[in-house]
Amino acid sequence: MYKEKLPKNCPPKSAVENDIVILYRIFQGNKLDASEFIPYNTLYPDNKRFQQMCDAFGISFYTNYDCALSKYKEILGKGKKMGNFIAKLKIKQKSGFIKINSHTGHCNFWFYERFDIYNDIECLEITKL
Repeated sequence: MYKEKLPKNCPPKSAVENDIVILYRIFQGNKLDASEFIPYNTLYPDNKRFQQMCDAFGISFYTNYDCALSKYKEILGKGKKMGNFIAKLKIKQKSGFIKINSHTGHCNFWFYERFDIYNDIECLEITKL
């Protein structure tokens, strides 16, 4: 059903199936590419915590540009770099389940197995950081 084999009780009950939604994601590159959508559980297979943490199986997004930029600056302030661009993306309806934190603007998205980045996401804009 989902792109990843998810842990038990994942996605959480607070997640809902998505409507058409515009979200922002911090990208390494300046174009829509599958490499920009790899969940932490796959990026860090030796991290046991990520192999059991539901959020690590989802893809992070932000509800607006300012929330994404704020997270970018927070990570940069810790001496790390998370990307070079912020992409504004339109995601088709019923692509998966989404959980939005209304306080931080952070979202986790668990995509359905049938989800195809190139058919189900439209890149509206990419801004260099």
